[in-house]
Amino acid sequence: MPRRASPDIVAVMRLLSLVVAVATSAAVAALLWFFFDRPVPVEPSWNEPLRSVSFAPFRRGQSPLTKTYPTPSQVEEDMTALVGRTRGIRTYTAREGLDVVPDLAAKYGLKVTFGAWLGTKKETNDLEVEALIKAANAHPDSIERVIVGNEVLLRRDLPPDELVSYIRRVKAAVKQPVSYADVWAFYLKNPEVGREVDYITIHILPFWEDEPVAIDHVEEHVVRIVDKIRETFPGKPILIGEAGWPSLGRDRGPAVVSTVNQARFVRQMADIAARHDFDYNIVEAFDQPWKAALENTVGASWGVLDIDRHAKFDMSGPVVEVADWRLRAGLAIAAGALVTLIFGRGLPGLGSRLVLACLAQLLSWLAVTAAFHADAVSFRWWQDIWAFLRGGLPVVFALAIIERASVFLADPRETIARLPTAGMVDRWRGAILCLFCALYAFVWTALLFFDGRYRDIPVIDFAVPVFGVAVLLAIRAVQAGRLGSPLRAAFAFDGLFIEYLEPRRTALFARGLLLAAAAALGSEGLAIIGEDFSKDHPTLAEQVPLILQAMISNREMILWALMLLLMSVPYWANRSTGHKS
Repeated sequence: MPRRASPDIVAVMRLLSLVVAVATSAAVAALLWFFFDRPVPVEPSWNEPLRSVSFAPFRRGQSPLTKTYPTPSQVEEDMTALVGRTRGIRTYTAREGLDVVPDLAAKYGLKVTFGAWLGTKKETNDLEVEALIKAANAHPDSIERVIVGNEVLLRRDLPPDELVSYIRRVKAAVKQPVSYADVWAFYLKNPEVGREVDYITIHILPFWEDEPVAIDHVEEHVVRIVDKIRETFPGKPILIGEAGWPSLGRDRGPAVVSTVNQARFVRQMADIAARHDFDYNIVEAFDQPWKAALENTVGASWGVLDIDRHAKFDMSGPVVEVADWRLRAGLAIAAGALVTLIFGRGLPGLGSRLVLACLAQLLSWLAVTAAFHADAVSFRWWQDIWAFLRGGLPVVFALAIIERASVFLADPRETIARLPTAGMVDRWRGAILCLFCALYAFVWTALLFFDGRYRDIPVIDFAVPVFGVAVLLAIRAVQAGRLGSPLRAAFAFDGLFIEYLEPRRTALFARGLLLAAAAALGSEGLAIIGEDFSKDHPTLAEQVPLILQAMISNREMILWALMLLLMSVPYWANRSTGHKS
């Protein structure tokens, strides 16, 4: 008879196979981290200062909404951060702590486009205009031009005739050229305002167009609009008062949010303006955390410098999308290895341990990404509390999924077996994965459908439970196939975390998730329908293809819809397994 290996040799071999699984999965993970976060070549390069950037030196905790303004020392600190990066700055108010800007601009050699904020209150408007006139006359060297009002017509705060009266009042009192700033379409809708100003200030934000523009088509879009404004107001100088791209937040149609795209846009804008002979101002100098109250993550993320006053990218050379990816990779790889060592010791054979190790690395990657993302999109104190939960839940999900994977890999018979002795822990896990995630997905998708312009698409938040459970179901399916068991039962929730789910309830969730996936795509089609869309495309024959195209042009929303469909699979399988409560 063949001799059995001694227990010591068996233990060494098992330990060795575990080490091989950990090392192999860690090496693959490291290569993937490097591949996805490698520097991206971005053209063109621009080696000169920008013409101008919007200057609103609000820090975290400060906001014009709460009337908490930067101190003079903070304004000066922020202005020094821009020296060498830009030749000029644009302000939006003549008050609220920015009365020190002209003196500081003269000190640091920056030119100023000084603005007065106009709204619905006449008393405040009068104070702004008086402060603007006073500053312009006191600082003729540093203030090279002024702007009376910003997007007043867009917000419908004032009718055109009242706006014109403020413009005339300032023109009569200052020597600098006077303008008004608004989205380019509102100059075309209100040409009488354009006739009153000394130069035309338009905002061209391809990301925010009713029909969003992809980064690849920015130049043709900008040039087309500038040519249209030149044709409408011949001889008038043109300033693109706002041009920019967000680095964080939700995508809009084909307009993809990223640091790489932001760098590409800013460099392109400088290059386009030089070749087509118009002036421009980049929005904006610094990320504005207070704007999250109005426009969520995407509104707070337009700065070329972040909240901590660090440059997000250089104006030449490759751009790294995630600057701290090495830290994230180190944490994720270490966490994946540790979890594998904890849960993989009892698994038989190298194959099952390697599967668990790869799953652990995947979920660690997604969990670390979710945690860092939760911190990055936290702009206020209550969001800090939510960020702790938002970043912590994926970690809980990941551990629960890995624990169940270790059970299934240790004993394939568990793949389709229900758990008659399921305790409170199993039921609690099941409640989170089966109810919390699905309900949360319903609510978030409804918000996207009814009010999705600024709302984040929750791909990162749901990545761990959706893809983790998908891997668990795949493991069960493979093992069920080997055992000759029904595949549908392997795809169901029964035996995954809890004893059973009531079929009628799971049927409701299955239909709800399918409807949510359709609503997610539909929200992108609805987003482009507006006054200008209907005017530019008056017939259904023109509108329907554009709406359908919008529904499939946002790859982030498509991924979210696919995740909803993936989430629905075990519910569809569970509804017909025949189990009854």
